Amino acid sequence: MKQAPEEDLPKVLRQRIKRQRKRLKIVRVTFGLTAVLSVVLLFVANQTQTLAPTSRLIFVAPQGDSLWLVDQHLELAQPNVRREGSFSLVKVDGDNIIKGTRYAGFVRDLSRVDANHVGITTDSRYMSFDISSDDWDRTAFEPIGINDPEASPVIVPFDGQLWVCWVFGSDIMVRPFGRPDVREKSLHKTASRGATLLARVTNEAIWLAILEKRDGDLALVSFSPRVEAAVGDENHPGTERDADNAPDQPETPEPAPATVQTSVQRHFSSDVTSNVERTSFAVLKDGARPVVAFTRRNDTTRANHMLVWTKDAESGLGKWLDASPPAREKPPSGLEIGGFLTLAADSDMLIAIYSEAGQVRTSRTTVGADGGLLWNEPTVLPLDGTTGPTAYIIWVSVLFGVLLIMASQGVWLLLNRERPMDRTLAEIIEHKDNEEPKNKGVELPKLLYANAFARALSLLLDIAMTSPVIILLQGIYGYTWEQAYGFLAIGSVASIDASLLPTLQATAVTLLVLAIYGTVCEMIWGRTFGKAMFRLRVVDTEGEQPAAWRIVVRNFLKVFELIHWLVLLVPMGLMMMSGKQQRLGDLLAGTYVIVDLVPEESPDDIDI
Repeated sequence: MKQAPEEDLPKVLRQRIKRQRKRLKIVRVTFGLTAVLSVVLLFVANQTQTLAPTSRLIFVAPQGDSLWLVDQHLELAQPNVRREGSFSLVKVDGDNIIKGTRYAGFVRDLSRVDANHVGITTDSRYMSFDISSDDWDRTAFEPIGINDPEASPVIVPFDGQLWVCWVFGSDIMVRPFGRPDVREKSLHKTASRGATLLARVTNEAIWLAILEKRDGDLALVSFSPRVEAAVGDENHPGTERDADNAPDQPETPEPAPATVQTSVQRHFSSDVTSNVERTSFAVLKDGARPVVAFTRRNDTTRANHMLVWTKDAESGLGKWLDASPPAREKPPSGLEIGGFLTLAADSDMLIAIYSEAGQVRTSRTTVGADGGLLWNEPTVLPLDGTTGPTAYIIWVSVLFGVLLIMASQGVWLLLNRERPMDRTLAEIIEHKDNEEPKNKGVELPKLLYANAFARALSLLLDIAMTSPVIILLQGIYGYTWEQAYGFLAIGSVASIDASLLPTLQATAVTLLVLAIYGTVCEMIWGRTFGKAMFRLRVVDTEGEQPAAWRIVVRNFLKVFELIHWLVLLVPMGLMMMSGKQQRLGDLLAGTYVIVDLVPEESPDDIDI
């Protein structure tokens, strides 16, 4: 198009072109700022996770005026996924709190082994700590030896030795811990497969709370275990054998080891309630009065309930009576994703450790003859608070809002790019407003710059073209398919640490292959196969075939631009901000990607 005389440019057209160009500059600058802000927010969210909701459980073992706690932090996961987290041993002595080393794992139970030791049961191991020393030395770290994720094992001391109780299908099993030679005993049968166990120990018995997973039925059982010789076992010395059916034996057979088994004496068994989500219990009065705390499933109020076992003096029959849990200053809120109430007994005193508004509180009470509880004023334990979803929701909303603004700006830029006619007129106006244009009378080059969408599709086609080479290299070097194309995982939240290095290395190999492929194709034909499918071509500022060094620069910079999705936002932002759709490699190499063929009869405002 030839430059038109100034008098041929209507004033309205001049104003419209100037306003449009001004809007484009404003949106491009704000888009760049929004893109930078979104990258910073995503990076902070990816690396810190400090605003993510947390949950905790507390296990307690009283010792006089002191409390030994296990502070279990839980990682929030989807339902029916194995719970994970970390825990630490904590001593609470009045207002003084001492914290021990934090370990990875999920705690099943805490028990007092003796005056100087406490035991912690995790999913797979038993740990014992010497609490008489200042360093709380770990004196035992033994595998439980039950390879079943649904076993819910608990290990408690009774009668001078440790006993392990676990779930096997619909059976609750018990045997001495660390004694695989002792045959286990089925203590109790549940109505369905799967249950969760919680244990307490008194002088006379072991108490188990059995919470069935399917219906939430809660039962309480107490028993005294012991080890005795197995009766009726064919290897037992007193067992007779059928000589007629026995195979030929040497005259002096090797003696078989005697087999021993676990036996139990049941003292108490009662169904407590149903529809239970979580429970805790304690046993008072030398094993004569259990107290149970629990929460109901699908209870939107997340209220805690308590039941006390009380015997009728006349009939001698016992029953569960409702009792009041510790009073709360505030009702449960969103700050308590995993609220808890843990009970423990200290002689005739009942101790409750519970969560309220993200804090950990403790209260004590005695149990009346009628089962009534009169809690004293609760105190706050100075443990770190839990984080509810409120801050997380605000964080995600801000991040989503920034991304939505950036997406709106990007769509606006795509829909309101300068058409070739507008661009030509704008250049004429700029020359008129400043000085006489150079090379007057020379026709301005008419280039239709390819938009980001067309270039992204052509890139995907080029990636498909190079995939056979990647498959070959994958077989040679042994990296995975996900690692080779890690740059396609837009929005991945993998932490930027040493674990990401193999993915970056494999991705760099893939991008080097893509860069070599692009360099060869553009040097020979001026385009790759992907660009040819969309009628795109790489040119220099004059619209001609770029020099070889320019092609090398623009292609090998892809290795940096595509190495990770965080870095990928840089060329994406530059293409949105640039009126000529140039990424970083194009800017440094001085190249453009244009629509190759524009028929002469087509109007000047054709855009792709």
